[in-house]
Amino acid sequence: MINNTSSDFRTGDIPAWEDFLKCFPNNWREIAVASQVLKGQRKDKEPDKLMRLLMLHLLCGYSLRETSTIAAEAGIASLSDVALLKRLRKSCDMFKRLCAEMFGEVRNGEDFTDYHVRLIDGTIIKEPGRFGTQWRIHYSFSLSDMTCDSFKLTKTEGPGTGEGLEQFEVKPNDVMLGDRGFSRFNCFNHVAAGGGYSCVRWNSSSLPLYNEDGSAFDIQRFFKAHPIEGMCGEANVFIHGSAPGETLPCRVCIVRKNDESAARARRTMYKGAIRRQKTPSQLALLTCDFIVIITTLPPDVFSLKKVLELYRLRWQVELVFKRFKSIARIGALPKYTDSSAKAWLYGKMFVALLIERLSSHLGAFSPWRAVACSGGAQKFVERIQGIVSCRNTVGDASD
Repeated sequence: MINNTSSDFRTGDIPAWEDFLKCFPNNWREIAVASQVLKGQRKDKEPDKLMRLLMLHLLCGYSLRETSTIAAEAGIASLSDVALLKRLRKSCDMFKRLCAEMFGEVRNGEDFTDYHVRLIDGTIIKEPGRFGTQWRIHYSFSLSDMTCDSFKLTKTEGPGTGEGLEQFEVKPNDVMLGDRGFSRFNCFNHVAAGGGYSCVRWNSSSLPLYNEDGSAFDIQRFFKAHPIEGMCGEANVFIHGSAPGETLPCRVCIVRKNDESAARARRTMYKGAIRRQKTPSQLALLTCDFIVIITTLPPDVFSLKKVLELYRLRWQVELVFKRFKSIARIGALPKYTDSSAKAWLYGKMFVALLIERLSSHLGAFSPWRAVACSGGAQKFVERIQGIVSCRNTVGDASD
């Protein structure tokens, strides 16, 4: 039974839901009104009620029908699952603008204004049910205007469904930032053919590096020439395709990690190797000591320092993507229409950004002021879900 008495969710005189809303952008209600998400509604036109409904669906993971039922029992709003779906579809612009507000601190520097910097990533989602179809979301996030500028759904099996930069249209001066999964010659070649540039984390097993004469580039010697934490270096290299004479000039840019980060990377590598029943190569273990970037960006515009700064921007947003893909729990995609799919995607991104902000301000967040979140990130999210769905989770704070 859902308890909808507000006294159960208070610390002092401040409702927990109101504390939760304090982590939203200050002008979120104005954004909701300006985006016309409330237009045409016959009742429950308050932005707060609409947001709580959407958070029940997006943050707590309830289906549209479950959300409708819980909202009615808790006295939040009374509407059908069909009406809720319509509101979700109309919320696309609102969530896009809220994400832009939350991402406000991550902007292109003035040095990058002539280039369209795009973060490329992908994730797998599954339709509801035991035998639900698996889908792959390919998405591109533009750093210049803080919007998802490309969104594509494919199956996870079959030709043309794999994760790669080939999934995206590339225009001149596009800068495609990607992780190790995009470290393949075909990805670089596709971007170069469109007049763009690549900046990708290096995968030693999928992208060999060569000198201009075709001999193998001695990356281990290059690493050993940078023995001190924080040391940076770059070198001109070439990557080869499968066809004869298919080559691209690139730069390899490195910065040596601190001992703690390097040890953490090695532990992760060993765990993966055990799972796959393989032994990590000496090169792979040595690579754990560095951040290694392969880029085709012009050196006269993007110095070594600028390349590393640019990829650092990607890593900052990658932290959000990690929330987006795991803690935010991407599950069943409302893929019936393009509008609902995009609204859902933006809404999930906003949820991930909220969780990121909340986790960094836990000490000031009611009802757990001065209470450490000993249960980890997942437990923290469950507590937030308790507030949103009107479940009393305050008692768990000291568990």
